[in-house]
Amino acid sequence: MNPALERNLRLIPWHQILVRSGPWISVFVLFTRSHFGLGGAIQLASIYYLSVVIFEVPSGWMSDRLGRALTLRLAALAWMICFSLFLFGDGHFWMIVTGQAFLALGYASLSGTDVAFHYDTLEALGRADEFADRESVVASKALVAGGLGALAGGLLGLADLRLAFALSLFLAIIQFMVANRYAEPPGAAATENMLPQVSRCLAYLSALPMAWIFGYGIAMVVLEHVASTLLQPWLTLVVGQSPTELGATPLVAGTLIAITAFMGAVFARSSARIGRRFGLRFVLVALGALSALIVSVMAVSTLPIVIALVTFRSAQGSTAPILISAAVAPVVARQHRATFLSLNSLAGRLSYGGLLLVLATNATDDVGHVLSQLAVVSWILVVVTALTAVLVARRERALS
Repeated sequence: MNPALERNLRLIPWHQILVRSGPWISVFVLFTRSHFGLGGAIQLASIYYLSVVIFEVPSGWMSDRLGRALTLRLAALAWMICFSLFLFGDGHFWMIVTGQAFLALGYASLSGTDVAFHYDTLEALGRADEFADRESVVASKALVAGGLGALAGGLLGLADLRLAFALSLFLAIIQFMVANRYAEPPGAAATENMLPQVSRCLAYLSALPMAWIFGYGIAMVVLEHVASTLLQPWLTLVVGQSPTELGATPLVAGTLIAITAFMGAVFARSSARIGRRFGLRFVLVALGALSALIVSVMAVSTLPIVIALVTFRSAQGSTAPILISAAVAPVVARQHRATFLSLNSLAGRLSYGGLLLVLATNATDDVGHVLSQLAVVSWILVVVTALTAVLVARRERALS
């Protein structure tokens, strides 16, 4: 027994709870739209996704080369700077843009590293076979915390949207303190320089099942976010408010995001069991179709009853990453895991960031029109992932 690694296992759920709480999520698009219009809000979202592209692979390589724990501390530090800029950058576009860059650095540093850190710790303790079930429980707890954080952000937003940023800053400070108690898992193999490392990771795609998972990972980023990017402006229409006169919209948004997170917690806790029962590819394609259905209904209706469907928005975001990580971790070598997952995230965020940038160039204040465009893209991705899943299954049967 290694006490330091056992401490890691005790701290990981708490760290993930702090990471996923996110009170700022309930109000951020309301905040940016009120200052910069719908086009500005979409542009800022695209800046975030494209900023992640800049940091994604370097942070994954840093995780493999310099350590998981150090990279997780960097994530918390980046968020401390980010939320400070959101809190004090009211109305100044360049400060919000800078904050988005640090937000992206934080998420990029977490991407792949938190999963690899959990798997590496279990592997060093000789308990790697527990990963899928333990990660399901951790993700479920984190989503419950995310729901409570969203509700808190919505409540604070009724008084002042910036108060949600203040609470997020406080949580980021605690996150940094927890990450400082992490012990680096032993047994890391020598990691190459960045370009050779990327080349080694891409070589895994020569196996068709891994190539499909990587392709789905790209589609997943788009499908996971199509209904969330414009959720708050859509809710403004549902409650009959305007971009500047928000009324109860922050509380409605926080409550809906909270319920959505609680639904995600249910899916996350059952993800490993669902994957084993129905098969990885079937479950992933079905989750993508659900995401496409949700954004399609949002595009054509602002009836309050649609909110019931929107609560299932987190099904894909909570379940798919666990299933993908459980499929990738045993196949990819330890010294490549964070970089491989970062490359997958990079490709997805680059695709979605580019899509948002294109939409922002011609965006009016018509929320429904933008949602319709996102719905078309979503269904195209669902069809492509479904057809390629069938092809992979046929190839596997032929080889067997």
